Formats: sequence, structure tokens, C-alpha cells
Amino acid sequence: MNVMKEMKKICSILITLSSLIFIVNAQTFDPILASKLQNKIDSIRIAGNLKGISACIIYPGVGTWKGVTGISHTGFPITSDMEFGIGSNTKLFTGVLLLKLAENNIINLDDSIYQYVPNFNNVNPNITIRQLLNHTSGLADVNNGIGYPDSILTNPNRIFTPTEVMTWVGPPLFPAGSSWNYCNTNYILAGMVAESATGQSFGQLLRDSILSPLQLDSTFLGVYDSVLYTIAHPWQGGVDKFSTSRKALNSVAWSAGAMYSTSGEMVQWYNALMNGQVLNQYSFNELTTFVGSGNYGIGLYNTNMLGRTVWQHGGTIWGGYNSSMVYDTATGIIICVLINQIPAQAFQVSIQLLSNLINNPVGLNESTITEKLITVYPNPTNGIVNIKIPNQTIQNIKVYNLQGQITKETTECQLDLSNYLKGMYFIQAQTNQGFYSYKLIKQ
Repeated sequence: MNVMKEMKKICSILITLSSLIFIVNAQTFDPILASKLQNKIDSIRIAGNLKGISACIIYPGVGTWKGVTGISHTGFPITSDMEFGIGSNTKLFTGVLLLKLAENNIINLDDSIYQYVPNFNNVNPNITIRQLLNHTSGLADVNNGIGYPDSILTNPNRIFTPTEVMTWVGPPLFPAGSSWNYCNTNYILAGMVAESATGQSFGQLLRDSILSPLQLDSTFLGVYDSVLYTIAHPWQGGVDKFSTSRKALNSVAWSAGAMYSTSGEMVQWYNALMNGQVLNQYSFNELTTFVGSGNYGIGLYNTNMLGRTVWQHGGTIWGGYNSSMVYDTATGIIICVLINQIPAQAFQVSIQLLSNLINNPVGLNESTITEKLITVYPNPTNGIVNIKIPNQTIQNIKVYNLQGQITKETTECQLDLSNYLKGMYFIQAQTNQGFYSYKLIKQ
């Protein structure tokens, strides 16, 4: 591949993604539900003796909620614009970056890694990029290798290269493609593939291809990016670790776990991704093809939570931060929980927040009534939709997309949605007795 052809392909990624503008429709989140959510994270922090929590939720058709509790350090409370280490939630960014390279024919997910990275001990060069991304490579986790913790603790100010990190990888666990095992080594190699295929640094690719187009100004790659805003102090074992350099730690974690963000920007990222603003449909299908005992796609787990199917990932990084991202596939609800200490269980906080939300199905006010009392037919629909509420007169109807934006508002009980894109929408009907909500699928 000649240089000019390669650069044209890279430019096509940046042009495509730079056209993405992410807009969250401003809505007034129901104050009663907001109070319940705030009380929940306050009580969890107190009961768990946690330092601080930053949480954010996008609830389609309802709005965005942000809540914080606790401190960064003495005299400095957590604020919603503080940045936390997100640990392994970095992997979704890396996976999406590789999918974008595949969309632009710079790589193919079924390429063997020997085309892009040098030979390393204990690394089968015939492993494919796909096997890296879905953790079926059989590689041993570098985090468990001899030299990993000692090197970081001994030289906390040193910046390790990915090539140095790969020397710590132990013998493989199984032949590539024959089983599944979560492994940070996979995503370090994925970062190396991205750099080799494009001739650009992983951090710059991330910034140009994802972070800048989506206006994620508070999201950055540790060590390699400038820090523009305030980082919440990390705690481990009751000790504030902020004064300990994280250069070694973050350079080793790199494309597998070195990113920082805010809870608000993390739900913004998930919302853009889940609503088709980042990947084409083929790539999104690749992202959500779940395999192995971990039911893992690319940077996402498919998990049962409270009897519901959610796509989620967690992240923990030494010194210490703990994060949880959850996308509820039925409603489009997105939850981010960031905690500035370890040990901690951000995932358990997400479960409790989701429980609050599904037990308040619409969250607009206390007179909200469940879906069972409203009839929306046909559903799924190809265009015309009829809405009925027994023994009540409908005063107003609003249609929301999954971004929480109002796409139609009317007083008519028959809607023509024939020009709408395929996907999920929410119908909200108002009568003199309250608000009613229903999910609608447009075919």
C-alpha cells in the first residue's frame, strides 16, 4: 500500500467522524425521581464508606440526570465535571477505533496480527484482530505476568512502551479460537495494530477519530494527552494516591485501560455509539456479536441484570478508580457510575440505579402510570399509529427518539411515522389524569 493511498484512507475516517455532532436535548428531569437517585448514591456511599461517586443517566424520553456525592480529598467535594480513571472501559474506545479502521479498509478483522506487529515470545502471530477484540486469542494476561507490578511500583515515573510491556506476557492459555478468556494483552496488541496500520499514534487516532468529533473534551488518554480539567483524587486502602505518579501505570495500561473521563461524557459516548452516530450497521453488528463464556462482543459484555438484557463493561485500575457502564437494551437507558477508590463495586451501584428507574417507568412525575393502560397499535408499525387511553381524553402526544429528543408533538391520536427511520421510539401521552408512556418499534 503506497503512502498516499494510506493517508487518503486515514483522512476518510477523520472526515466521516468529524461530521458527527452530538446534541443532547435539554429536558427537565423529574425532580422526584432525581431526588430518589441522589438519595440512592448518598446512601450507598455512606454504607460502603466510599470516598466519592459521580453518576450520570440518560433516560430516553425523560432527560439526563447527574448526581455526585462524597469527596475527591479533604475540603474538595466531588463535582460532576471531575475526571476519573475508567480502567477497562477504555476497551470500548479501542474496539470502536479498530472497527472504524476496518470500515475504511485499512485493516480487516480477520487479518493475522503478524502483518502489523513484531513477533513476541508466547504470542502466536496467526492470531487475528477479531480474536484480540473478542478475547478468544488464548493469550495470557500481561497483568498477571512476572514484572508487571514490580516494574510499575519500582519506576512509577517511567513511561513504558507497548513493546516493553509485551515482554511480560506468559505462555498462552489455549490455542487461538478454541476458548474464551478476558485478557488485557489483547487490547494492548490492538492498539499496536492501529498504530502500525495508520502510522499515527494511538492517542492521536483516538483524539481525531472519536473524542474530538463527539466533543468529548474531558475524556483523555492518561500520560499521552493534556489534562484540561480537574481529576478526582484516587484512593486505595484508605490512602490518597494522588501524589504517586501514574505514568508507569497508565503507560502499561495504555489502550487496554488508561483513559479518564467524566460520568456525563461517558453516557454521551454510549448514547452516540448506540444510536448510530459512530459506526455503520455492519460494524455495530460486529460490536454486538457476543461470544464465549463471557458473552463478550467488542468492548462490551451481554449481561442479565434484574431480568433484563444489558450491554455493559466495568473497569478497575490500581491506585484506584472503579467504573461501570450499562446500556439497557429494552429502554435505551444509559448509566455511568464512577468511584474514586478501590476496592469498590460501581457495577452494584448501577444495578441499584437501574432498579430505581424501572420501578419509576417514565419518571416524569408521581402521576405517571405504566404502559399497560395505554394502547398503541399497530406495534411494531410501518407508519400509521393509533393511540388510545380508556375513558380519558388525550390532550397532547409527544414522540421521543432514543436521544431524548422530541421528534413530533400533536393533539391527534393517529400519527403518521412513515418517514421515520427504523428503530425504537417512545410515545408520551398526556391527559388530565397524568402522563402515559409506551415503547414503539418502527419497522
